Amino acid sequence: MIRTLIADDEALAADLLKAALEATGRAAVLGIARDGAECLRLLESLRPDALFLDIRMPNMTGIEVAEAANEAGLLPLLVFVTDHDEYAVKAFELAAIDFIVKPVDLSELELRVAATVERLERNLTQPAQSLAALQESLKLLTGQREQQAPLRRLPVKDYDEGTVRLVPPSEVSHVERIGDVTVLHTESKAFRTYHSIGRLEERLQSAGFVRANRGSLINTSFIKHLIPNGDGSYDALLDTPERVVVTVSRSRAKNLLDNLDVA
Repeated sequence: MIRTLIADDEALAADLLKAALEATGRAAVLGIARDGAECLRLLESLRPDALFLDIRMPNMTGIEVAEAANEAGLLPLLVFVTDHDEYAVKAFELAAIDFIVKPVDLSELELRVAATVERLERNLTQPAQSLAALQESLKLLTGQREQQAPLRRLPVKDYDEGTVRLVPPSEVSHVERIGDVTVLHTESKAFRTYHSIGRLEERLQSAGFVRANRGSLINTSFIKHLIPNGDGSYDALLDTPERVVVTVSRSRAKNLLDNLDVA
């Protein structure tokens, strides 16, 4: 029996998919998430074999959810569900577990889902190949997303409250690597993230973030003063309640100054 999780903000679509999965007699639906944050929480608590993930959801797209889950080591076999997203269909034809275009009636969906379940059963015996296909698909889809629009929110785990928060980049003053953990700082709280420092640099460049040193990113809008150290490096004083200071290495200083339009 394949243990599945559904993530779809449309209640009717989610209920139809649940009915179609259960009709196969080979899949059990562990839960239904109505948005990306809930999906990440349920992935962590339920650990399903497969995730049926809607591409178009509010706050976080299905692509963003899949990327965050993948970086957190939470992503099971993935089936994207879409309503005529032609790019997603073409991308997953190249390398995918499966995709489903939302049909209009249950009988059509049951036939499509039965084929998907068979494909999932085959992939469960070939996890390495499945992961490689998924990562290639995510690369294609996230590349398309990043070219089209700037990042709106970052999913971060709030360990104190046991939830996933969606943090706008504009609220983040800086990011730093502490040991093996990447920590994202807002004015009120610090969050351990699902993302590596290098991945965050790629995703946050369009939001005004620059690499200060090997282990830190700075939101340039928070820089209050730059203090030269005499060796080509700078200390950046951030406009935060704690008056945080981040050292900008000599090799990174020019890029920072260029981003600030400082001669």
